[in-house]
Amino acid sequence: MSIAFLFPGRGSQRPGMLHRLPDTAASATVLAEADWALRRLASRTGGESGTGSGPEYADGIVELDSPEALERSPVACHVALLIAGVAGARALIEDEEVRPSYVAGHGTGGYAAAVLADVLTFEEALRAVRLRGELLQSAESTNAPESDVAIRLAQHLATVKRRPQSVSYVGGVQGRSLLGDTNAVFDDLAWSAARPVRWAEVLTVLAEEKVACCVELPPGRALTGQLTDAGTGLRAVSVEEQGIAEAAEFARAAGGGGGGSRHQSEDW
Repeated sequence: MSIAFLFPGRGSQRPGMLHRLPDTAASATVLAEADWALRRLASRTGGESGTGSGPEYADGIVELDSPEALERSPVACHVALLIAGVAGARALIEDEEVRPSYVAGHGTGGYAAAVLADVLTFEEALRAVRLRGELLQSAESTNAPESDVAIRLAQHLATVKRRPQSVSYVGGVQGRSLLGDTNAVFDDLAWSAARPVRWAEVLTVLAEEKVACCVELPPGRALTGQLTDAGTGLRAVSVEEQGIAEAAEFARAAGGGGGGSRHQSEDW
């Protein structure tokens, strides 16, 4: 039996979400990596964003999830969501030894899923989601079509090195499982800025693949709630809501990893 990691997108962000991540060594390492990468990206551009909109966060992640940053900047929102998702996932994998067979993300969450599938490095994903936020903010202010944003993102991702996938990526735009086709994953990521997420189809794919448990990574439990409402029969747990240890216990038990579980509910 397999486990799927689900990564939320915009709408799930909340102030302080990076300060409520699992208190583990792996999570702390991700925060340090993000801080270093953002400072490096800022130094490369002289502290100015590539599109002329949005802050560059030369001070790293200290204020990235503040109410002011999340309210005024799609860039901060995108970047913070990516960091939260990757940190939570690596905490499960490295500290709790819970590993996914499938990953899927809603909108921006797709980039975190791509990191866990080894399609993008963490720094490549940070660069891409920062660009995504900048382009969406610029398009909103100029009434440019979102298809222009997707094309720009596709052009950017075309420069990224292709790598073998480690787990199956279920595309939120294409609504199907993508394994061994990095170009299809990149197309899915790019066009998630312009096309609706076919989340019901994502859940159908996971159910058809007989996924035993879906684990929603930080922040929040929006995807867990949608999964329950869809009536797929998939079991789900939210890391932020239940905590890393209990979420890991639930996933291991559901996935046949042993250890048992005292919880019998289909959704926590």
